[in-house]
Amino acid sequence: MWDNSENDGHAETIMDYVISWCLRVAANDFCSKYKPKLYHYCKFLLFKLLQIEENTDQIVLEEVKVWKQWKRIDLWVEVILINNGQKENHSILIENKYYTLTHDRRDIDGTYKNQLEVYKNIFDDFYAQDNNRKKHYALITCLDNYPDKEKIQKLGYQLYTYSALKDEMANNAGNVEPSESDIFNEFWINW
Repeated sequence: MWDNSENDGHAETIMDYVISWCLRVAANDFCSKYKPKLYHYCKFLLFKLLQIEENTDQIVLEEVKVWKQWKRIDLWVEVILINNGQKENHSILIENKYYTLTHDRRDIDGTYKNQLEVYKNIFDDFYAQDNNRKKHYALITCLDNYPDKEKIQKLGYQLYTYSALKDEMANNAGNVEPSESDIFNEFWINW
C-alpha cells in the first residue's frame, strides 16, 4: 500500500477491518479446528490486547463483538470469556494509527483535548454503571518509535507497534509463518 498524500490514504480503515476480523476469528470454533495457525495468531492478538496470558485450558472465549468507528472510536470490542470457571466481561478501546500521531478533538464537555483522552472519556462514560467490566485501552501504530509514548501511557493506554506484534506472533523468530488465510497473510506478513 503506497501513500503519496499527507494523510494516511485510508490505510487506517484497512487496519480497522483486519484487526476487527482477527479479533472475531479468535472466538471462532470452526477456525480452531480447520485453520489452526490463523486461530492461534488471532487468539494471540486478542489475548495480548486483553493483557492476559493465554492458557487454553483455563480460558474459554464465549463471544467477541467488534464495532468499527462507533462514537468516533476506531474499534470498540466487547469480550465475554470464562477464566478458571469464572465469567469475565472485558471491553477494549482500540485507536490505530498508520503513520500519523494523535491529535486534539472536541470532548463531551466541549473542550479540546487529545483524542485518546476524549475517546477514553466516551468509553468510560458508556460503562459507568458496569462495575464488573474490565476495560483496556490500546493504541496500535505502524510507527516503531512513537514520539508520545509517555503521554499515551499516562492516559492509561498500552502502546503496540505493528512490528512488535508481528515479531511476538513469530515468537521473536523473525518471520510469521503463513496462515490459512490470504487476508491475514497479506496484512501481517506481506504488508
